[in-house]
Amino acid sequence: MQAPRKGLELLYDYEYLLQRLYQRLPARGTKASRFELPRIQVERVGNKTIIRNFKQLADVMRRDPRILMKYLLKELGTSGNYDEDNGMLIINAKVSSATLNNMIQRFVKTYVICPTCGAPDTRLEKRGKAWVLVCEACGAEQPVPPL
Repeated sequence: MQAPRKGLELLYDYEYLLQRLYQRLPARGTKASRFELPRIQVERVGNKTIIRNFKQLADVMRRDPRILMKYLLKELGTSGNYDEDNGMLIINAKVSSATLNNMIQRFVKTYVICPTCGAPDTRLEKRGKAWVLVCEACGAEQPVPPL
């Protein structure tokens, strides 16, 4: 590292300014690393699929479990119900855990992560008939497909 110089010479030293900039930048990847979904706990009973930790998944995403349930059931094209007492989702179909994981990742990408800054600090707002994803980190607003 170069010793700091004085006057106008310091303002025009590109290498010194570049090093100073890199020292002040925050570490990369800090936003995505703090957002981790718990592993999905799937159990099959007859023709039904139960997601045991459904409430926990919705809480980590900061979404109402009913919105997540509506999305999953619509994508699967089946019926089901949410057990509020136990925090479980009961789906009236046989669904593999890989399929459920892919659907939850799509939900997170579309309805949770900010497309502008990549932060998970967002909320969903319904404005008239449209749903809008509002980022609390950068203030961006993005329309999302209806649920």
